[in-house]
Amino acid sequence: MNSSQSLKSDLPPAARWRLLATYGQHAAIGLAALACAAQATVAGPVLAADAAKPAAGPVEPTALEEGWNLPLPPLPAEALEGTALERSIRIRRSDGMPVQEAWLKSQNLTLEIEVDGKTVPLERSGSDFKLRWTVPAPGELKVRLKARVGAAVREGPVKVVKSLANVRLKATDKLDFTAVIGGCALDEHCKPLDFAGSQALRPGQKLAVSRPAVQPGGGAGWPELLVHVRAGAGQPLTPVVRGAAPIQVEYLADKPLEVCYAAPRCVPVPASTAEAVLVQPIGRGLVEADRAAAVMMLAAVTATPWWLCYLPFLLGAAGLMQTIFVLVGIFKPKQFPKAAMLFVGAQESQLVRDGGRPLYSAPGGRRGFYRSAAVTFDASGMTVRRGAGGALVLHANGNEIRVEPRTDLEVKERSRWRVVPADEKNLQRGAVHRVGKSFYFRIDW
Repeated sequence: MNSSQSLKSDLPPAARWRLLATYGQHAAIGLAALACAAQATVAGPVLAADAAKPAAGPVEPTALEEGWNLPLPPLPAEALEGTALERSIRIRRSDGMPVQEAWLKSQNLTLEIEVDGKTVPLERSGSDFKLRWTVPAPGELKVRLKARVGAAVREGPVKVVKSLANVRLKATDKLDFTAVIGGCALDEHCKPLDFAGSQALRPGQKLAVSRPAVQPGGGAGWPELLVHVRAGAGQPLTPVVRGAAPIQVEYLADKPLEVCYAAPRCVPVPASTAEAVLVQPIGRGLVEADRAAAVMMLAAVTATPWWLCYLPFLLGAAGLMQTIFVLVGIFKPKQFPKAAMLFVGAQESQLVRDGGRPLYSAPGGRRGFYRSAAVTFDASGMTVRRGAGGALVLHANGNEIRVEPRTDLEVKERSRWRVVPADEKNLQRGAVHRVGKSFYFRIDW
């Protein structure tokens, strides 16, 4: 015999009764919290309070003549962890007669609530059964009503109730970063947030970190302040911008959330350098302001030294001057004409037989860094590196060659020798020259 037939046989027609579920008053920490409006710090859905729902009407059994059907448990689909709920389930007789205590005792009826396989009896007060239940840890719960009449048991339909994390943050209200210099590194001054004393804060909980445009207490704060957060030392920094959308971080017990305070570079330091950050738990029903933790950051800020402010410009100017210096040293020095050919001999007749060589191939014949090309001859007519004892020095001078005689210098003109005066600077092209009657040379170009 099934439970439906048992109940039908145990209860005479005049004693048939009906069960209806009505919402009673819940405890002070009930679901009214879910009706709060969403705040700017955390986006998310908003749950309506039980009080905002239409009042539940009588739940009539669907087939009185066939047996008795239990309703769904009168519980919300979602509730915050730790919420104490109180509901009433009322008994009515199907014959319309008043429910009296003697009649109820004669039925030997008990009601139970089953949550994930564990049952708890309901306390009867008159014709009402009181359902008092505290929402357990977050997760999906399978809940149903069970009725016992004597040895017969009837199970109602299962309702899934989602328990939501009931997080309420509590953190150190002040972080003092002591002495800070403008332009410091972004991660030079970082401190961990201590969430000791927070309610139902578990690893993996999502948190929203923001800098409210309106600071707590109405202070101006420091909008230009550079604030970052990171999930533990050495982790990447995430900027928190004043008035911008919150950033999302994950709470990890082994990696405390750190806030980093960096004074901006080369900007005036305000009278008050305090700035607040707001940490809000993310989740359904966690939008009230008192669930968030406001942390005030304090520091004694010193302005950036003036030379550090102008250092980029100074370095840029120095770099530019160095570049100019190098370019001038490379391109300003003069070089001999590439076509200039040098002929040298101990006798004038040897110049005819000498095949010649490019003047730039002689020692010193190529220009250097801040040095124009110059070829030095010793007393024997050998080209040597520049020295104080040379007899003659030839200097590059654009398309001309400037001569610097250090002994008598003559030039042959119309088969006669003429002494080159000191004020005659440029060498004659293709003319034979005699140096101290020691050697002869000619340069063609």
